[in-house]
Amino acid sequence: MRPESWLVTTIVLVLGAVGALAGFNIAMDPYGLFQSTEGRRLVVYGDSRVAKYLLNTRYVPENFDSILVGSSLSANWNLTGITKLRVYNNSLNGGNIVEGKSLARSALSRPGISTAFLLVHPALTASHEFETVRLDDKLKLAALGSLSLWDAYKDMLKIRLRRSKLMFDYAGTEDLGDYPREMNTVMKRLWRPAEEFDIDPIAHAAYLDLVADLRAHGVRIVFIVPPTFEELLHGKRAAFDRYVHLIQSEAATVGDEWYDFTGDDYAEFRRDPVNFGDGVHFKPEAARLLVAALNAKVNDAIARGRLR
Repeated sequence: MRPESWLVTTIVLVLGAVGALAGFNIAMDPYGLFQSTEGRRLVVYGDSRVAKYLLNTRYVPENFDSILVGSSLSANWNLTGITKLRVYNNSLNGGNIVEGKSLARSALSRPGISTAFLLVHPALTASHEFETVRLDDKLKLAALGSLSLWDAYKDMLKIRLRRSKLMFDYAGTEDLGDYPREMNTVMKRLWRPAEEFDIDPIAHAAYLDLVADLRAHGVRIVFIVPPTFEELLHGKRAAFDRYVHLIQSEAATVGDEWYDFTGDDYAEFRRDPVNFGDGVHFKPEAARLLVAALNAKVNDAIARGRLR
C-alpha cells in the first residue's frame, strides 16, 4: 500500500472508531445530556462530582423543581420526603460552596428550578479548592468519551453484577452508611478549640455570588442551619452563632425561609448521641427525622404562600 493510501486509510479508521465510540456514548447517555430525561431516573456513576455536574445540566431541571446545595453533612438526606417539592440533593462528600455553586449554575442553565435549599455551615466556606476536577462546561465533552466516563461504565457494570453497591438514588441521595466512625481530619480541624471558624475569603465570596445568582433567576431560597451534637456545639457555640449571624446578615432577606436547627426547639434532637455518628454527620434514622421536620416547615411555607 502506498504511503498516501495508508495514511488516508488510517485516518478514516481512526475517525470511524471515534465516531462509533461517540455514538455509543450518546446512545447510552448516562448523564442525560443527549436525550429527553423527563420521567427517567438517572443515578450517579463514577466520580460523583463529574456525574452530578453533568446530571444538573438537563436531568435535574427537567425532573426536579428544587435543589439542595450542601456538603457531606446533608448528603444522606433523602429529600423525596419533602412531599410538595421535587428536590434533588446536590450535596457533595467533602464539598465546599465553590463546588456547590458550580452544580447550581449548571442546574440554572435551563428553566425548571424554582427553589434552592442552601446549607449554612462553616464546612462550606472553609476552603475553595475543587476536590477532584474543576466543574465547568468542559466536562460536557467527557460525556462523549473520557476516562471519567470509562470509570462510570465500570462502576455501572460492577453494580449490575452485584460486585459493588449503588451509592446514590435518582434524587442524588448518597448512602453514607451508619457513620459509626470518628470525626474526619477536616471536621476535627474545623471544630478545634479556637475563637472563630476559619472562613476562606474566596469561598465566602462564592457563597454570596451563589445567592445573587439564585435571586437573579427568580429562585426562592431556603437557608438551613443543620443541627450539631450538643456537646460538640457547646464548645464553640459563640463562634458558631457569630458565623450564622454573618451569613444571615449578608445573604438572607425578608422573603427567604430560614430554618435553624440549632435553636431550643431541637435541643433534644441535638442532645441524643444516637442521632450522630461523629457529632456532625447524621445516622440514617436521624436524617429521616430531619427531612420530616423540613417537610413540615416547607408545607407550612407553601400553605402560607411563602413558597411555590
